[in-house]
Amino acid sequence: MTKSTLLPKLLAKENVTIKHGNYKTAWFDIKNRVLGLPLWEDMHKDVYDLFVGHEVGHALETPFEGWHDSPEKLKGCPRSYINVVEDARIERKIQARYPGLVGCFNRGYKQLLDREFFGPLDDLDWDEIKLIDKINLKTKLGTKLEVPFSVEEKVFLDRSLNTSTFDEVLDLVRDILTWTKENQEELIQKPEPAPAPSLDSDDIEQEQEQEQQQGQGGHDDYEQENTEDEQSSTNDEVGQTEQPEPETEETVSAAPIEPTHSEDDISITDTIFREKEKSLVEVDRHGNQPVYLDDVNKDIISKAVIDFSTLNEARKTHESKRKELDGEWYTEFDYSEFPQHLKNIKKNVQVAVKEFEMRKAAYRYTRAQTAKTGTIDVNKLWSYKTNEDIFFTATKLADAKNHGMMLLIDMSGSMASSMHHVMDQVMHLVMFCKAVNIPFEVYGFTSTNPNLEWDQLQGMDVPFEIDGLSMPLICSSSLNKADFAESMKHMYKRASTSRNSWGDLCKFEEWGSTPLNQALIVSHHLVKKFKRKHGVEKMNFITFTDGDANRISQYYGRNELVETFYPDRHNAVIMVDGSRVKTTTGSRQVTKSLLENMKKKYGTNNIGFFMADDSSAWRQRLWIVSEELGMYSEEYKSNANKEYRKNKCVHAQSVLGYSEYYLVKGGNHLATEEDGFEVKEDASNANIRNAFKKFAKSKKQNKILMTKFGKAVA
Repeated sequence: MTKSTLLPKLLAKENVTIKHGNYKTAWFDIKNRVLGLPLWEDMHKDVYDLFVGHEVGHALETPFEGWHDSPEKLKGCPRSYINVVEDARIERKIQARYPGLVGCFNRGYKQLLDREFFGPLDDLDWDEIKLIDKINLKTKLGTKLEVPFSVEEKVFLDRSLNTSTFDEVLDLVRDILTWTKENQEELIQKPEPAPAPSLDSDDIEQEQEQEQQQGQGGHDDYEQENTEDEQSSTNDEVGQTEQPEPETEETVSAAPIEPTHSEDDISITDTIFREKEKSLVEVDRHGNQPVYLDDVNKDIISKAVIDFSTLNEARKTHESKRKELDGEWYTEFDYSEFPQHLKNIKKNVQVAVKEFEMRKAAYRYTRAQTAKTGTIDVNKLWSYKTNEDIFFTATKLADAKNHGMMLLIDMSGSMASSMHHVMDQVMHLVMFCKAVNIPFEVYGFTSTNPNLEWDQLQGMDVPFEIDGLSMPLICSSSLNKADFAESMKHMYKRASTSRNSWGDLCKFEEWGSTPLNQALIVSHHLVKKFKRKHGVEKMNFITFTDGDANRISQYYGRNELVETFYPDRHNAVIMVDGSRVKTTTGSRQVTKSLLENMKKKYGTNNIGFFMADDSSAWRQRLWIVSEELGMYSEEYKSNANKEYRKNKCVHAQSVLGYSEYYLVKGGNHLATEEDGFEVKEDASNANIRNAFKKFAKSKKQNKILMTKFGKAVA
C-alpha cells in the first residue's frame, strides 16, 4: 500500500500530524494536534485516502463529544445516529476544503460497497429500512446506490446535507429519532450490551504476559524480555523503547468504550460499517499487530546528513585543536606524493572505463533503428525496375541511459584496520565516475552524530531509535573544484595511513557502530532527490560494509486513553517515503526489505561489497549467502574459496536485497598497488617469465572494485 501523496497538502495548513501506530482505532490529541491512526492492512490507495481524509475531517471539525466512541452522554442522541449525521458533515467539509479527495471518496466507497461494508444490499425491502440508514447510505454512496425517500424523509436528507455546526447535527439527530419513533417504531432496535470477550488459552497466556510487563513498569521493550544470554548474543530483532505519549487529559480516544447511558436506537448500517472497519486492522491470530516504524521527517534527515562544507569545517576545527594540544609533537601530513597518486589512479581506472564504454556502446547498438531517408541512392538507380530499395538509409542509435551512483561506506570501528584500503578504492570509484561523467555522491555512516544524541532529541518527533546516525558527505560530483580537491586530499590522507587513530577524525566521522538500516531509510530520500536533480535513469546504489546492521528499536509509549494492540515482535512494518515495507524483525531481513523497496520504488541497481575482517566472518558470510541461494553450504564454501583464490573476490547475484553482491577480505586483500616487476641480475628465462606472470596477475587482481564495477554499473 502506498501512503497518500495528498497527506502533506491535506495537513499543511492545519498543522495536524498523522501518526500511525499499534492502535485499535483512531485517536486525536487536541492539544498537540496529533491524529493517531491504526495500522491498517494492505488496501487500495483510494480506500486508504478515504479513511485518512475521514479521520482528518474529524480531527479538524468534530469536538470531543462527537467522536465515534466518545463516552459523553448526549440526551436523545443515539451514538450511531450521531456517527451518521456527523460523518456526512465532516466528509462534506473535508472534500470542499481539499477537492482532490472527492475522487478518492467516490472510488473508495465503491470498493467498500462491493465488500459489503454496509451489509448485503441486494433485493432490499426499503419499507423495512430506517430513515437513519437511508441517510447513511445516500450520504456515503451517492449515485452508486439508488435510495428511495418519501417527501417527509427527503426533508431530513436535505438537512443532513447542509449541517454546518455540531450543534446543528445534534438537533437533526433528535428530530430524526423523534420522526422514527412516530413513523417507524416497529424498526427501532436498541443495542444489546456487548458480551464479555471469551479468552482461549493463547489469549490468557498473552494477557498474563502483558500484565507481567505492566507490573515491571509497563515497558514494552523487547530487550527487557531477553535473558542475559540472549542480550549478549547478536540478536538483531526490532524492539520497542518507551517514549511519553501526548498529555492524556487532552487526548480523545476512539477505542471501544461501553456507553454509560442507554441508547434509544442504532443505525444498522453504521454498526455493520464499524465492525467491518475493525477487520481492516492488520493482526495475527493472537490479535497482535506488527511492530510499526514511521518514516523519518525532514528535521531528522537534516541533522543526520552532514553536508561537505559542515564536514570540512569540523575537520579543520578538529585539526586545529589537535595541533594546539600536541604542540611541538604535532606533525603536518605530507601531501607531496598526492599528485602522483592521482595520476596512478587515473591510469588504473581505464580498465573499468573501457568496460563501461563497451557495454554502453553495445546497449546503443542493440537498440539501433534503421530507416529510409527519402534520398535516392544513384548507385542503385539502375535497378529501379526490379528493386524498391533504391534510397539511402540512416541508422539511429538509441540514447544511452543517464547513469548515477550513490555509495554508502561503513565507518564502524571494525572497519579501522582496512579503512585505508577502502578509501583508496573509493578514490578509484570517484575518478572512474569523473572519467565517464557519472554524477555521484559518497556518504559514510556511523553512530557518532552529536546532533542526534539523546538530549538533542527531546521535543523532536523521533519515530524510532535513530542510533546517533551520522551520514557525512565525503565526496560528490556537485562539489566545486576547491572542495573536490579537499575531499580527495582527505581520502588520500586516510588511504595513506595504515590504521587511523581515534583522535584523527572529526566528530561526524568517528568510529562507531553500524546503523545501516537507519542509513538506508534516510537514503531513500537522498536517492529520490538525487535522481530528480540529475535526471538519472539508471541509479546504482552501492554499500560497503563489514557486518550486519544494528537493530532498530521503536519508540512505543503508553496512554491510558489510547487502547493499543500488543505488537508482534517477529514482524515489522516500516513506512519509508510513502511506501509500506513489510519485513521480519531480524536486522539482516530489514536491510534486505529496505533494499528491495528502494529497487522497486526508484529502480536502483543495488550493489553490495561485504568485507570480512577475519576468517570467522568470512565463513559466516559464505554460509549466509549459500542459505540465501538455497545451496549446500559446504559445497558452496569450497567453490567460493576456489573463486576467491582465482579472482580475489566471490560474486553472487540476487541475494540479501542486492542485484550484485561481492565478498572480499579486508586488510591487504583490498590493496590497489601492483606487485613490482623485479628479477635478479642472474635470473633465468623461467624466473623472468614467472616474475612477469606474477606482475601481470597483480595488475588485474588488485583492482577488485574496478574490474567488477565497470561491468556492474553499465
